Amino acid sequence: MSKLSSTLSPPASNELEISIFGPGYGESILLHIGNSEWILIDSCVEPNSGEPAALHYLTQIGVDVESAVKLIVATHWHDDHVGGLSKVVDKCTSANVALSGALSIKEFLTLVAVHRHRAIATTSSLKELAAVLHTLEERGKKGKRAVVDRQLHQSRIPLSSGVAEAKIFSVSPSDGSLQQATLAFTQLLRDSDKVLRSPTPNHAAVVLWVEVGRHVMLLGADLECTADSNRGWLAILNDSTVIAAREQKAKIFKVAHHGAKSAHEPRVWNDIISPEPIAVLTPFARGNISLPTVGDKNRIKNLTPSAFITAAPREHEHTWRNRVVRDLVNEATRSIRDVHSGWGHVRVRQTIEDPQDNWRTELFGDAVPLDEVA
Repeated sequence: MSKLSSTLSPPASNELEISIFGPGYGESILLHIGNSEWILIDSCVEPNSGEPAALHYLTQIGVDVESAVKLIVATHWHDDHVGGLSKVVDKCTSANVALSGALSIKEFLTLVAVHRHRAIATTSSLKELAAVLHTLEERGKKGKRAVVDRQLHQSRIPLSSGVAEAKIFSVSPSDGSLQQATLAFTQLLRDSDKVLRSPTPNHAAVVLWVEVGRHVMLLGADLECTADSNRGWLAILNDSTVIAAREQKAKIFKVAHHGAKSAHEPRVWNDIISPEPIAVLTPFARGNISLPTVGDKNRIKNLTPSAFITAAPREHEHTWRNRVVRDLVNEATRSIRDVHSGWGHVRVRQTIEDPQDNWRTELFGDAVPLDEVA
């Protein structure tokens, strides 16, 4: 593993790549499935350029995003997963767009229509998705509906030794999760005079199962757990025919929901992920919430020695210059703190023809192995 490359280079035509970008508030994933074909999942903004992270990276390595990006997936509508998504869709003119099935139900589309032109009480995520839907409408296209066991993309990747099949499936959300989302959106419509907040916990996020030749990745988005076997991770484990039909387990795992305990299902690690996988996660820091917690980090470290995080949140106490302001704030809230979350990029590559798992990991910016994080 190399800590930092002085220059970024594109993958070879026969190389797989997964790149995960993340500040303390934001997440984006980029896949090269071979033959200069790219898949983009979610979006966040690169802090220095102000551009969507995936587009900034692709431009740096000389990729023509108009033709090379084949699929864009919006896993859900939380603010930290859709920053700059409308610009991504606008620039990647050849790409199909897949949205969580929860984002295509009547109640959500009504919510978008009601709030599209409002200056207040509308989250930035809803504005981004409204712009995405508008772009698709102008192009005369409908976004693909990502639901359980839906094939979103298929390619035949030419290799010197023959051809490799590349397939990307959504394995969530389940029917039960979509029903729950419908109820949540209905309630938001009833409360349309209030500031909108996306529904939590997240049971309607799109988990992706990626196969290229013999190599498999599981991308967990922000899917959380529930005791209901018809929703969340249990629905995937119990009902996904795509995963049930595969003998091969995932060697790469994008850990769900920033490593939070609420997204941890032991059967996922035991049943559908290879022993000691390469696990990658992004941090989350906003308000008084900071993920992963110390307990989360220790749990993941115990599951695999090859875990990486795009940046490690670092906290320090706030020093007040004005005692009156300090006392006023302390009366109004339990605590206040500064969170320095950094920015990083974890890149993992593997030659498609290689029958062994010889993945190569590179870390850029503030990305570090998880075992270096206290």
